[in-house]
Amino acid sequence: MILVVGATGQLGGLIARSVMEQKRGVRALVREGSDYSALAAAGAETIVGDMKDRASLDRAMQGVETVITTANSADRGGSDTVDSVEIAGNITLIDAARDAGVKHFIFTSAMGASVDSPVPFLKGKALAEEHLERSGMTYTILSPNIFMEVWFGMILGMPLQTGGPVTIVGEGNRRHAFVSMQDVAAFAVASVDTPAARNRQ
Repeated sequence: MILVVGATGQLGGLIARSVMEQKRGVRALVREGSDYSALAAAGAETIVGDMKDRASLDRAMQGVETVITTANSADRGGSDTVDSVEIAGNITLIDAARDAGVKHFIFTSAMGASVDSPVPFLKGKALAEEHLERSGMTYTILSPNIFMEVWFGMILGMPLQTGGPVTIVGEGNRRHAFVSMQDVAAFAVASVDTPAARNRQ
């Protein structure tokens, strides 16, 4: 059984569907009130839980061999912050997986993650990476750059939606590297059965 955390999101949804296409069992950790009907219709087992609720994670881990997580605090609000999701939530998730005997933990981090980063999101990802590396579990850490499918909306869409000005830093000729969510999903799924991906970033 593969537990996908973040399966109602764009990347997590791609991963869950790809795993199901391989005729493998998928359990999706879903949050109370989220729309997971498409996942259930596609054949995923769904279990309601939250990274901030250890008991729900313990239930979700039963019978799981591999965890793939894409969960993050981006585009959330309220009590979902870098501290509660990227740091505490991921640490709780990792501990629950370790204690349940999970064999392989695949963690979606981010390019530029560093404990010295001035960006809280990137620092939080790095702290979770360090905890995973010390957990004793076999792990794979993916560190994608910004997704090509969403960067335009993130830079331009949000300010436009709120009626604010759009600011683009630089002279307009700076080069950027992007990655496709489809490719990141493919790497995540391939990591399940690729020995060379184990204990690697």
